[in-house]
Amino acid sequence: MGTKGYRQHPMKSNWGGIRIERKRIASSIISMVMLMTFTLAGCSSSNDSASPSGTGNDPAPTPAPNQPAAEEKHDPVTLKFISWKNGTYDELYSLFHQKYPWITIEQVPVTNSQPIMEIIASLEAAGTPADVTEIDSDLITFEQNNLIEDLTPYIEKSDIFKNAKFPDGFFETMMFNNKKLAVPMVDVPMWVLVNKDLLAKHGVDMPANDWSYDDFRNIAKQVTDPSAGEYGITTQPEIQMRLLSSKAIADGHAANHQYMNEDLTQSMLSTPDVMNDVKWFQELVTKDGSMQSNAAAEEGGNVTKDFINGKTAFAIGGDWVLPTLKEKATFDWDVLPFPKGKVSQPGYSIYGPLALLSGSKHKEEAFLWLSFQFTPEAQKWKIDQGANASVIDPELTSYYDQAPIWQGKNIEAVKIAQKNAKIQSGLTVPGWNDYNYNNILNDIIFGDRDINDIIPETETWNKKTQEVRATLKQ
Repeated sequence: MGTKGYRQHPMKSNWGGIRIERKRIASSIISMVMLMTFTLAGCSSSNDSASPSGTGNDPAPTPAPNQPAAEEKHDPVTLKFISWKNGTYDELYSLFHQKYPWITIEQVPVTNSQPIMEIIASLEAAGTPADVTEIDSDLITFEQNNLIEDLTPYIEKSDIFKNAKFPDGFFETMMFNNKKLAVPMVDVPMWVLVNKDLLAKHGVDMPANDWSYDDFRNIAKQVTDPSAGEYGITTQPEIQMRLLSSKAIADGHAANHQYMNEDLTQSMLSTPDVMNDVKWFQELVTKDGSMQSNAAAEEGGNVTKDFINGKTAFAIGGDWVLPTLKEKATFDWDVLPFPKGKVSQPGYSIYGPLALLSGSKHKEEAFLWLSFQFTPEAQKWKIDQGANASVIDPELTSYYDQAPIWQGKNIEAVKIAQKNAKIQSGLTVPGWNDYNYNNILNDIIFGDRDINDIIPETETWNKKTQEVRATLKQ
């Protein structure tokens, strides 16, 4: 997932509006036919008893047994799904096919960072339009180009959505002008990865799940030993992308990730409190020495840039790191929730958007694929891969304890990360692609850029997003 988390991930019933009406009509017709059959049978019985040959002692006629309604016939449908999954979701495609045997998922791969809009256009031009897509930029761009459907009417008809309980704000990050433009393909959680062997080497126990940012900083200093090439914190962009963003919320300095205010209209990055948070992380390099700069890490062969090398105590990771850790880690590792701050203990999750394309020739079937993501079988499969459950359900919460991927690990931390998750911002914020917070903070924390550059950059973007919002009449 790296610096563009949702791009690299790093996932029952037949209720479609047209189909359910057809099914009701078919059921009504069958019921009428059977009623007529029973009525005719009754009339026949009366006539027989009145005939001269009748004895009056014949047994009553046996009604014809109820015949099950004929199964609805479906023409085979292949859904073209534009995705980065590259084989990792084949099992989920199979589960979907088992539930809807007439529908097959054909993945259209995204290669060489080709813009998804180009893929959509090329398939349209070839007369083979795609049906469903993941999203590689903000949703507003897709909506303004009339590429994706408003899912509101589909969701309102869906028994799956009616019967599921979702977290507060579940749809809000993907809404624009009161349109539901996408649903989460997967809820990608983040945790603090812990090298328990390196902690133990320096006499440090595994921290508790309610640890603080001060605990994080102090332990990182305690286990740092430059002579052994060992450092408290991995030199990775995720430290500022995920952890700094979370600390600003935890300390009450921002309402949302990426330093956004409550209604996602302005960045708080240039406020004194958030700039102090930036300085706090900058000092992990310049003062504590518990995290290397990019230049220092490169001089050391980039060993401290990757947690799997075993030379750092803490890192930020999501479900995409679990297979490698389980297969290749030569040390005892575990996970912790993000630390608590002065106000709260927020986590960090990414919703990977899944949208229904306007050019689809199979919209009802395509929405079956979208809604399937929130069935128990799909949710459990995603938990097995290390993702969060998107549905609030005691059965799913309990399933974390059974998931093979978490056996022997800090399962309570995984549950806390899911419960406390704050969702990554940006999908429906006007002008988001011009918000340069990521590059600035990388250069400040891991390089030598002046922290005061934050101020003009942020002020410029705050003005820009207001202007773009006005043109969109939002």
